[in-house]
Amino acid sequence: ILSFNVRRTYLNSLTDMRVLGLASSCAAVSLTVESGAHGTSSPVESLRAEVEMVQKQIQHAGKVTPKVYETVQKLLTMVTSIIEPAIEESHASDQMLVLTVFREIIDCDAQYTKFLNGALKQQQLAVEGGRGKVVITTGEVDTAKEKYAKCLDDRDLLVRENNTRCCAEYQMCPNGGYGDCEIVKLSQGYVGCNYRERTGAECYAHAEKLIAPLESYFAEQDKKYEMARHLCAQFKASTEAKIKDCAALQEAVNAQAHMVNEISEQVNHGGIELVEGAKGECQQYKVCRNKAITSYLEIVGPCEKDAYGAGGDCVKNREEDRHSEWEATQEIKCMLDHYCQGGKFEEDLLEQCKQSITTFHLAISYPTLPASTPCEVPDCPSCPGCDECIDRPYYQYQTPCYETPVADPPVCVEAPDCPGWCTSEE
Repeated sequence: ILSFNVRRTYLNSLTDMRVLGLASSCAAVSLTVESGAHGTSSPVESLRAEVEMVQKQIQHAGKVTPKVYETVQKLLTMVTSIIEPAIEESHASDQMLVLTVFREIIDCDAQYTKFLNGALKQQQLAVEGGRGKVVITTGEVDTAKEKYAKCLDDRDLLVRENNTRCCAEYQMCPNGGYGDCEIVKLSQGYVGCNYRERTGAECYAHAEKLIAPLESYFAEQDKKYEMARHLCAQFKASTEAKIKDCAALQEAVNAQAHMVNEISEQVNHGGIELVEGAKGECQQYKVCRNKAITSYLEIVGPCEKDAYGAGGDCVKNREEDRHSEWEATQEIKCMLDHYCQGGKFEEDLLEQCKQSITTFHLAISYPTLPASTPCEVPDCPSCPGCDECIDRPYYQYQTPCYETPVADPPVCVEAPDCPGWCTSEE
């Protein structure tokens, strides 16, 4: 729509002029459009031909007749009302075309910049927010792991102490081999009675005196055993409670680690989408910009001219043609003004006419192509996640002592002093 063919406009304008009857009053002038030097129909070339006819008529009559004057006025009207506006309108149309096509390049840049400052930053903030959450939660998991490791250390201390205490109980009463927990052997292997010399009561008293030390010994050993049994039971309960605490803590830590891994997976997936999306947007931007620049350069030109060195369907070629047509039109206009003013045209005035012609208002403004926006593809390293806590092996509090051998054979007790009536040999 914006592409404006100046030559076609000129021809349409000439048709409009004929409709208005401007040419019909020129009795001596034919306004038939002739072929130009380049093989194309041009109003400027037709105008030149009409001026030449006017010149011939003036030369023939020796002056500017009223009829010729009227024709000159019609030609001036044709220049000022039809040809000049058409050239300026064509210039404005091409200027708008240049700016519109150039705007497509700017739109590509603006669209990509909008992505960089909008969607990309939002996605980056989301990923970094998730990454920050992973870091915080990982720190919490590490703290919980340290607590779990401390629990295991405390548990192992309890287990070792429990084994020590329960081994003490087991060693005092292993229940193996002899039936009783402890067998005591007296220094005297037997207890007898001489019925000829002693009564039964005297013999019993003698035997009772021999075993009297066992009462305090067994009582003391029983106290030691009860203490060992109490400590074993106490540490056994504490150990079982600590083992349960560590197991519960391990489960909680692993659940938290699992949550961190889920968040890490989401962050990693979001990072991959972010990178791939940024790459896709960058590729689309490059395609959009290259296409817009190619279109801009094709429309702006310069482009290949026709066989006669003119034309070409691009702005720079049309701009060059407009400048030439404007200069030629202004020269003719200057000549026609002189005919109207003095009835003749001096050749030395032609150079003055040329010097007074300017085409600044027909210069197309070509915007400088802006540098492309650098593509941004963020670096999104993967979150490592957390390893689960694994329990370390430890000696179960039931195991070691019950696999130890039976305690040493029975101990011996010192022999008591014999009564006065008892010899050492007895």
